[in-house]
Amino acid sequence: MKKIHKVFIANRGEIARRIALGAQGLGIETAALYSGPAAPSFLQGLVTTLLKVDEESPALYLNGQKMVDFAKQSGCDAVHPGFGFLSESAAFASLVEESGLTWIGPSPKSISQMASKAEARLIAKKYNVPVVPGLEKMSNLDVNELVKSVHGFVKDHGFPILLKAAMGGGGKGMRIVRHLADIEESINRAQSEALNSFGDSTLIVERYVEHPRHIEVQIMGDQQGNVYALGDRDCSVQRRHQKVIEEAPAPGLSDETRRRMQESAVALAKAVGYYSAGTVEYIMDWAPEHRAKENFYFLEMNTRLQVEHPVTEQIFNEDLVAWQLRVAMGETLKDRINLVPQGHSIELRLYAEDSKNKFLPAPGPVYGFLPYSSQGIRWEAGIDAIDEVTPRFDPMIAKLIATGPTRKQAIKRLIEALKQSVLAMPISNASFLLGVLESTAFSDAQPTTRFLEDEAPALQAAEVLRRSKTDPLAEEIWQNLSSDLTVVPGSIASLTQAIFAKAKNLASSRIQFTNEVKASVPLRYGPRLSTMGRGFIEKNGQQTGFSFCSTSDRGAYIRWLNIDGETYFKVERRDESSTSGKSGAHAHEVIAPVPGKVVKILIEPGAKVSDKQTLMILESMKMEFEVLATRSGVISEILVQAGQQVQSDTMLALWQDPPEA
Repeated sequence: MKKIHKVFIANRGEIARRIALGAQGLGIETAALYSGPAAPSFLQGLVTTLLKVDEESPALYLNGQKMVDFAKQSGCDAVHPGFGFLSESAAFASLVEESGLTWIGPSPKSISQMASKAEARLIAKKYNVPVVPGLEKMSNLDVNELVKSVHGFVKDHGFPILLKAAMGGGGKGMRIVRHLADIEESINRAQSEALNSFGDSTLIVERYVEHPRHIEVQIMGDQQGNVYALGDRDCSVQRRHQKVIEEAPAPGLSDETRRRMQESAVALAKAVGYYSAGTVEYIMDWAPEHRAKENFYFLEMNTRLQVEHPVTEQIFNEDLVAWQLRVAMGETLKDRINLVPQGHSIELRLYAEDSKNKFLPAPGPVYGFLPYSSQGIRWEAGIDAIDEVTPRFDPMIAKLIATGPTRKQAIKRLIEALKQSVLAMPISNASFLLGVLESTAFSDAQPTTRFLEDEAPALQAAEVLRRSKTDPLAEEIWQNLSSDLTVVPGSIASLTQAIFAKAKNLASSRIQFTNEVKASVPLRYGPRLSTMGRGFIEKNGQQTGFSFCSTSDRGAYIRWLNIDGETYFKVERRDESSTSGKSGAHAHEVIAPVPGKVVKILIEPGAKVSDKQTLMILESMKMEFEVLATRSGVISEILVQAGQQVQSDTMLALWQDPPEA
């Protein structure tokens, strides 16, 4: 049996933190990357060695050779890929092993066998795992042959059908087709997306299940050939084919269905000699007329740890990361891993995204993050007390997990945590998630993957009703968040907490602040000091809780409120006389029109500029944007530097009116 001494984590954010925690429990050291003036506080003191790089980017984390070089540079003898990036790359797993390092994951052969959805379907069928009727061998056909094959499939199985990329996921290269006239165009678009996203245009065709539930089985195997199923999870609440809420166990399934599903997952894993953690995913036909049959079909196998693994850990009381490390060192699972679940666990994915605008990413500053902790609450976070969500990576901020004896108790704990936490940023999905949790369509039923689409009108109506109750309270609380913040330099994300009780009685209400936290960070992250905490407002004999954050940024006072789960965000310019003269807000500020990187600064302090002159160039979403002067004037101060990442509406420079002739 070999011993792992130090693991390089080829990943970032909350994933790096999670892997480091699992290693720390076994006394194994770790190394990871960071960029910026200092390492994130959530990694300091947890990751043994933090290596600074000039810039973190997806390209960096997808460069297998660089990851191996960093591992060797930091004295590691093993590599854990986390989840995402290179975690399901058989080539990377082979490279790690060929470099003399231990790979924390399944064998390259197992990864390769399950990498193609088409190949995985064939293996599943061979071992009697149920699959949706479909066509797998679509790689060597031209468009005309593809169209002909799809026409034949439709003749046998009818519409709708699903085209999807054989080598990918996340909704890319996926098209639902309902009419003969749409087949050729749908094939062309699906192939194009598949090629651009995964480097392979191969498609598979399946009968589309109109009302599916997305159920998955967590498996764990060792190198002695033992494979076990650690229950099941429901991941049906999705947008853009990506998960938002996951829970274990999947509600509403019979014991017989669970048994058959878990046995088929184990059989598939054993068929490919699988060890380490993995997930076998299924869809269930949950249409009203088919629901009683509880038919399930193989979807794909993820040869890695999943984002939603904490809910399984919670109900089985096991550390899956630790087990990955133990298996890699040759330990056996037999008679050692717990296979008896208890209770119910639900995970929410908190995103910087706009639920009112097609769930599009909304990267930006995080002015304050103060997660609420209580019994049954677990956080997996990849941000500091003051931070920013960069447009370069996935916009997920944190995962909030609640566990209780029952599903209803877990939901109740999630609602409490959302209402009590501070996540002060312009846009997030926190209030949206609260609406889902409070919906009887979620709490009293088993949602399908159509849930967010079907329930959108009801969720919007419920939000309007909630806001009608909290809007008047927001106006009163706004007035009592002091704008007199002292901006002081401080250590990275240093937190000092003072429990206090200050109250103000108004004509018809009483506002009380029950605790306060101050956090300070360098100017790179925007504000230097934020004050955040919790309190309650009592109006007409009824108390309503709130959490808050107030902060100073250059030329602005920013306030954020969470009132009974509904969030509010307000930016107010300070006295404009010092910078804006008689011209009004923004007249003397150069503002970033988009989030991105400052690639060129074409001005300097004291420079005279004319109206429409190009002052800076930003790079965003692989395009360049010119920042233009809105009037003639003189540059008084430049607030950014080349190479700096900025958010939209960030002040880039200040200027003054030209001297009078």
